Amino acid sequence: MQRLRTRSQARSISFKELIKQSADEITKNWVEAVRADRNIPSADILDEPLLLDAVPLVLDEILRVVEVDDSKIEHERICSAARHGRDRAQEHFDVRELVREYQILREHLFVYIQGHAERFASFGMGDSATICARIGLALDEAMRETINAFVEEHMLQLRRLSRTDSLTGLFNHRIFYERLKDELNRARRYDSNLSIVLIDLDNFKMVNETKGHQFGDHLLMKSAERMQADLRQTDILCRYGGDEFGVILPETSKQDALAMMSRLAEDFKVLGRIEGAPTTFGMSFGLSTHPEDEGTVRRMVKAADDRLILSKKSKVALQLASGAGPDTIESPRGQELGQTGQKEFRRRTPNNITENVFGSESVGDPS
Repeated sequence: MQRLRTRSQARSISFKELIKQSADEITKNWVEAVRADRNIPSADILDEPLLLDAVPLVLDEILRVVEVDDSKIEHERICSAARHGRDRAQEHFDVRELVREYQILREHLFVYIQGHAERFASFGMGDSATICARIGLALDEAMRETINAFVEEHMLQLRRLSRTDSLTGLFNHRIFYERLKDELNRARRYDSNLSIVLIDLDNFKMVNETKGHQFGDHLLMKSAERMQADLRQTDILCRYGGDEFGVILPETSKQDALAMMSRLAEDFKVLGRIEGAPTTFGMSFGLSTHPEDEGTVRRMVKAADDRLILSKKSKVALQLASGAGPDTIESPRGQELGQTGQKEFRRRTPNNITENVFGSESVGDPS
């Protein structure tokens, strides 16, 4: 009995060695065939086939199915192995190329099995036709699951792209309104505070004109990073458009939101100096709060936007009062004011705004 156990163990080790040798040889031949196949254009672009990471694991599981009955083929393990390499398709995805790689793998598998039928038959696995039929079932299942996994990953990427800004990685304008609607409903249901803030980068047009658009993009990303670092995990930060950002502050009162934005405004002054932005670079903001500004999503955004414009006007008034030149003054919506524009702005701006300017942090949400 002991001798039979020893012989069976040796046979098992020998079969494992056969599986490894077979998988290595099939993989090598398969890679060469994929690179030579003209139906896979990306083979010249990519260093490796899309399925290269997955194939050794797939082969290992597929070749082992010849040991058991059809009813015991572990498709779940095969599919799990097949999905191992799906991340490689995140940057390059073509399902036709994926199918072609599997077709080539099938061809090389069957050619190899037929060429080594005696070695497999020596383990009592049946003839090559039986082995190929069982391997074919497992390979078909692996191919279906791998393609499904690649398609699922690709769809997730598309959904992420539809929700985020490509430059900063923040939520985009559409998600700002979706999340604001949800948070406003939640605040009403639980009778809690909710604040929203619209932020505008000061003199950003001048940044692009004096430093170039690449520097402008860099400054936008750094601004987004600064805001993410200062805000809480529960806060929702979005790129509202251009050089404007929207922030949703759940369970935050008007006073707390004002304090948070005041600290952020100071941090932006430091950021501008560190990054080498023009001295006039900074941020202005306007905020609105539930329940003080009770209303719809549209009304809350309108209130915050009106206060943002007032904040920008106050800064322009302060620059005019300090004798700044026309080339360094920006209107509330980002257009530079010339001499005529400055006169018109002085004529249309109420005295209380011109005379009572304490910086954007104190006028971001005027009462």
